[in-house]
Parts: sequence; C-alpha cells; structure tokens
Amino acid sequence: MKQILRAKIYGDSIMKGTILDAGYRYHAIMNEYLIKLYDRFGIEAENRARFGITVQRGHSILLRDIDEGLDCELALVEFGGHLPLTSMADFKQNIAAMTEELRAQGVQPIMMTLPPIEPNRYLDFVSRNGNSRENILKWLGYVEKIYETHKSYSDAVAEIAQERMVPLVDVRSAFPSGDALGEYMCIDGVHPDKKGYQLIADSFASFFEKALA
Repeated sequence: MKQILRAKIYGDSIMKGTILDAGYRYHAIMNEYLIKLYDRFGIEAENRARFGITVQRGHSILLRDIDEGLDCELALVEFGGHLPLTSMADFKQNIAAMTEELRAQGVQPIMMTLPPIEPNRYLDFVSRNGNSRENILKWLGYVEKIYETHKSYSDAVAEIAQERMVPLVDVRSAFPSGDALGEYMCIDGVHPDKKGYQLIADSFASFFEKALA
C-alpha cells in the first residue's frame, strides 16, 4: 500500500497555478500537477494558495489553520514580494515566522525560489490600458529594475532557507535567462505558461525523488 504524505501549500498566484490566456482571462491549473504529484509520490496536497495575496495574508491563513489544527506532515511556503505592499523586512519576518510556526506544529516546512519575471513583457502588460510606459519608467529608472527587485525577494527566500535549514526547491534555476525566458511565460510577464509550470513541476519531482529515496 502506498504511504500517503499529507501536505498543504501556502502561496500566492504562482502556486495557485495561474495562467493568463490570449483574452486576458486568468485560469488556475495547479490541480493537474497536484494529481500527478499524488500518483507518483503519494503526496496528497491541499492547496491554500490564493491569487494576488501578500505574504502577510498568507501568514494569517496559516495561523487560522493552526488554530483549527494542522492535519499534514509537509507544508510548502511560497510568496513573492508585492512592493509597495510588502517591504523586504516584513517579507523576511513573515516567511521566517511561518517556517518556525510550522515546525512548532510538527510539520516539515519546504520553501521554493521564485520563477523569474520577464520585465519587458510585464511593462507592456501594465501599460496596455493607457498607463504611460514613459511615466512608469521614470518611476522605475530602468526596465531591468523590475527583474532585479523581484529577484531580491527570491534571493531572500534562499537565504532564509539556508539560515533556518529548511529544504529548498530551486525552481528559479530551471528557467532560462535572456530572450528564451519569454517562451515559458504568459503575456503578463509574471506568471509561467504551461511550459513554465512544467519546469516547476519537474523541479519538485526531482526534489521529492531525492528526499523520499
């Protein structure tokens, strides 16, 4: 009989499996990958990720679940930075607190780096409804700052994982850099497309192959 491991996912729209179609409609596709995770590894995951939430909101969801009693052995923590809603200091504090609160409940936390943003595509997306691209660039300074700011939050996740000895799934390194990145991203430049989510799924498969060996 297959041993079942129960897991919960605390995250934002990335682990919700959000994709954007050509008609600018969002869809969540993570369930199809979670089914495969169960079939292959016996990991039964409840997805508590929510579209558009900050780490503070995700933290409150975890605390409510703890009050009601956590019924899992594993929990993934995945959040990006949402400037100006979340400062780096608040981001680190909430992520670190979540890992320790999970451990206090006898739950093994797992963290993941963040898939990269395609900055030019993202800037085109936020400028599409009449927002001035020039004014946005004046505020940013340069296009690559979008990528660099987002990367700084992913780097912070990796640092916290190392400091607190939390297992880390490095999905970021699975994505190509430069012009090739666009082949794995939706038209908003933020969410992976199906090819991109397959890279994430493959990263988790490799992680659990080693962890459960």
